[in-house]
Amino acid sequence: IRGCSPSGRKETSMDLMQAIEERHAVRSYRDKPLSHEAVAHLEAVIARCNAEGSLRFQLVRECPSAFSRLASYGMFKGVRDCIAFVGRQEDGLEEKIGYYGELIALEAQRAGLNSCWVALTYRKKHLKARIGPDETCPCVLAIGYGANQGKPHVTKSLEKLCRCDENPAPGWFIAGARAAQLAPTAMNRQRFFIELNEKTVHISSLGGPCTAIDLGIVKRHFEIGAQSVLPSWHWR
Repeated sequence: IRGCSPSGRKETSMDLMQAIEERHAVRSYRDKPLSHEAVAHLEAVIARCNAEGSLRFQLVRECPSAFSRLASYGMFKGVRDCIAFVGRQEDGLEEKIGYYGELIALEAQRAGLNSCWVALTYRKKHLKARIGPDETCPCVLAIGYGANQGKPHVTKSLEKLCRCDENPAPGWFIAGARAAQLAPTAMNRQRFFIELNEKTVHISSLGGPCTAIDLGIVKRHFEIGAQSVLPSWHWR
C-alpha cells in the first residue's frame, strides 16, 4: 500500500500528526450543513484516494435516516452526512478501506470537521450510496460539525503494542508506533502488533471483528508518524 497526496492544499506528515493527536470519535453533531470549502476539500481527497486505491468512496449528503433511532452501542445524534467506503469485493478491500479512509478522516479534521468510523450502528438500507452488484460498503465515516470534540480513548502501552530488534529503537519507529497507538480501532480493542525485524516493519492483526479495517488504519498512522521523523520513510 502506498500513500496518496490528498487535495491541492500542501500538507506534511507533521500536519497530519497534529490531526492524529486532535481527532477523536464524535457521535453527536450540530445541525449545520458542511461548508462549500469543506465539501470541496473532501471531494478532492476522495477523488485522489479512489484513483490510487481503485475504490469508489463517496460523500453522501443529507442521509440522517441512516443514523436515526439506533438505541445501541455507539448511538449517534444529528448525523447529516457521511463518507460511504464503497469498493469492489475482493481480497484486501477492507485493509484498503482502513488505510485510505483514515486519511480522509484526518483530512476532515484538518478542514474543521469531526468524524466517527461506523461499521454496525447505521441503517444500510437508508444509505444513499451508489453500490454496484460487484461492490460492497462494509463501513462508513459519519462526518460533520461535532457537538463536542470527543475525548481521547484509553490506549495500551507501547510495550504491549510493539517490539523492536534494535536497541535503542530508531526515532522514526518510535514515532510511528506512537501514532499507531492513537489509531481508532473497533471497540478500542487495539488488536494489532507492530514489529521491527531486520530493518523491516511488520504490522499484524490479532483477530476479531473489523480487524482488517483496523489494520489499514494502523498502517496509515504508523506511516504518518514515521515520516514525521524520517520524511523518506516508506513501506518496503
